[in-house]
Amino acid sequence: MYKSLSLALKYCIYIIMKMLKKIFVFIIFIIFACINISNAQENKEVQKIREGTFAKVMVLEEFSSLNADIGDKLKFINTEDMYIYETNAIPKNTIFYGEVEDVREPVEGKDGAVKVLIYKMETPDKKIYDINAHIYSENENYLGGKTTESIYYRKVPHYNQNLRPFLQAAPLHILEMGKHILIKSGEEMFIIFDKDVYLK
Repeated sequence: MYKSLSLALKYCIYIIMKMLKKIFVFIIFIIFACINISNAQENKEVQKIREGTFAKVMVLEEFSSLNADIGDKLKFINTEDMYIYETNAIPKNTIFYGEVEDVREPVEGKDGAVKVLIYKMETPDKKIYDINAHIYSENENYLGGKTTESIYYRKVPHYNQNLRPFLQAAPLHILEMGKHILIKSGEEMFIIFDKDVYLK
């Protein structure tokens, strides 16, 4: 009888240990799953500023197509925090360092234009990033370059049904001489990132 009880007790202990082992493995699995989810969320939040991202900035130094030379240094500052997910990717008062990449003089039919490359970003807590970006413009990132108005017109007859013809001014393809573009300190514009920037 005692032998039977001993065997039964050993069997019960074996079953309990087996169950505890499974529970332990399950708990370890849950812990690792939570860690992986947390890491994935952190990477999602702070990984990088993606190519094509826009950032609003303010001009700190006046420049124009009249006196700008290729290589001239310029500074810009962002006017508000820029968040990616829940991370403040570009804090307010981050300084952007740029240089004049190209200058186009005004010509007949076109205003002058300036293209600005942004090559460095410095946050208020002194984190520095080498970046590849431009001051954005729909004109291939050239500020200015607007087409000027026609300066000569000729009168051509215009006909309407059941009405007497009348003369109407039609522009000739002779345009005004372009003017220099001036970008004043305090103006707001956008930077567009040409390449990904990995955050620290």
